[in-house]
Amino acid sequence: MTVDQLGRAYQAFRRTTDSRSMAALLVANAIPLVGVFFFRWSLLTILVLYWIENGIVGFWNLPRIMLAQGTAVPLLPPLPDAAARAATGTPEAGADPQAAWARARDSQLVASAKASGDIGAAPGFVRLFGSSRVPTAGRVGLALFFTIHYGIFWFVHGIFVFTLPAFLGGGLNRTLAGCGDEDLFGALQPCGSPFGDIVWSNIAIAAVALFLSHGASFLFNYIGNSEYLTASPTAQMGAPYGRVVVLHLTILFGAFAVAFLGSPVAALLLLVGLKTALDVGLHRREHAAAAARIPADTTFGQSVRGS
Repeated sequence: MTVDQLGRAYQAFRRTTDSRSMAALLVANAIPLVGVFFFRWSLLTILVLYWIENGIVGFWNLPRIMLAQGTAVPLLPPLPDAAARAATGTPEAGADPQAAWARARDSQLVASAKASGDIGAAPGFVRLFGSSRVPTAGRVGLALFFTIHYGIFWFVHGIFVFTLPAFLGGGLNRTLAGCGDEDLFGALQPCGSPFGDIVWSNIAIAAVALFLSHGASFLFNYIGNSEYLTASPTAQMGAPYGRVVVLHLTILFGAFAVAFLGSPVAALLLLVGLKTALDVGLHRREHAAAAARIPADTTFGQSVRGS
């Protein structure tokens, strides 16, 4: 098999990585839907499961930080053709400033490579991705800092989740909407705590699926789609926070509404469905941004020849 054939196979693999990780994400998020609809999972079970997912996200971010090879400083982007034409009036005249811009960008890449001690990097890699890569010791330090900082964040979130039923339970028990009404299954809504009990066996099954889903995203997208080549370790360290805050603030506010309604099955299904939709949207945005950082003409063959 030739290098070009390997390159085409590699590109075909890259084009399908997102669909494979998306399928794993949807399957993992479907388990709580099935649990609520068929097995009457409680609101508290759902909240604890999504809190555990926070920890899973943090776990898979550690190898992302350690493997990130992207530049640690901003680099000049290529000068677009439209900008060159706007500055000079014609494509022919615009070739000169584009060439000067390219030389300046190459000089910056070489300077950043020398500054980071990456003098031995393959020329093709330096031209495509830049350098100033954080050394291994720096990435280890960032991973340790992330473990402590994110661990505290996750622990405090867990305290909030586990104390929420005690904090709201008394008042909700007295003012529960829908208490005694029939749910989707024709059964009477309980008049006890709307948060229900934790069923750890259910949580364990769904948590394993979520762990594998996030692992699939790591393998198929971050490794298989070469996202680690352009990911900055410093940016990767902060990446989970935005996702977790947006996603789980939505879940917690939704949980308040579900609890005040008495946790009817329809409301729980809506909450899980909303979480799934947000998860899919954030997943697509994250990997679209990563794909935009990787040059379109990057191929397996080029990587081999550049090295």
